[in-house]
Order: sequence, then C-alpha cells, then structure tokens
Amino acid sequence: MKEVYYIYNNEAIASCVLLSVLDRIDSIDIARSCLILPFLLDDQTVHYLQRNLSVDLDLVQLIFERARLFTSFNKRYQALLPITINSLMILKKSNQIEINGNILSNKSLLIQSNMDVGERLDSIRNVMPFFLTMIEKYSTIQLYEILNIQL
Repeated sequence: MKEVYYIYNNEAIASCVLLSVLDRIDSIDIARSCLILPFLLDDQTVHYLQRNLSVDLDLVQLIFERARLFTSFNKRYQALLPITINSLMILKKSNQIEINGNILSNKSLLIQSNMDVGERLDSIRNVMPFFLTMIEKYSTIQLYEILNIQL
C-alpha cells in the first residue's frame, strides 16, 4: 500500500502543484512550502474544498468541522516531506525556482492555466486560491501548531 501512495503522490505531480502555488504567490518560506502537499495531494481534502468554495471557511473551523481529514495530517506531512524536498531540488536544478531563505519562482516555465495537465491537477488548481487565502492569515509557526505537526 505504501508503494501505491508514493506512485500516486510523486515528484511529478508535487512539482506541478508547487509551481502552481508559486505562480500565484511568487515566494514562500521553506517551512510553509512543506505544508502544501499534505493539504493539496489529499483527495478527500481537495474534494471537500471543491464542494465548499463558496463558503468562507477558516482553517481552524475546517479542522473542527472535518476532524477526520486532519487526524492523519502529521502522518501525511512526514510521508510527503521527502517528496517535497525532492521536488524542490528538481525545480531548483532545472532553474524553475531559487531557494535562498524563501523559495522564489523564476517564472521561466510555469504551468499555464489553459494547459491540459489532467483532472487531478485541475482539481487541485481549482481549490488553490481558496487554500492560499485560508492559510495566509496565519504565520508559519501558527500553521504548524494548528495542524499539530510534530517535528
């Protein structure tokens, strides 16, 4: 089962998700970037966000309402951390991003919004603005505390 998880959530989809995020926000700190994949590569979370795009949900409210989605967040975080790091290194070595304190987009080969990249990435990109708005009001430290990330 573990192998299937890593095939489904691999560096290719992770790199596309990270580039899509950077296309919207230009810069992100490294610790915060590690929270993106556990959120956006979880199909249940993405589907829930898709169904509630018109609702003004706060992250704490979302965690309270959908506690089942977040009981395994720390486990997803730890499982996806190597994929996040590998993806960031791939993007850095291919000159897609710069890493110096923060992660910055080079804007050289971003995924265009009209590019056909598959249903899964389309779903993720559809909820991305909602997700980014939901987390922007919290510092990175607060996010790690709210999400109970154990380092």
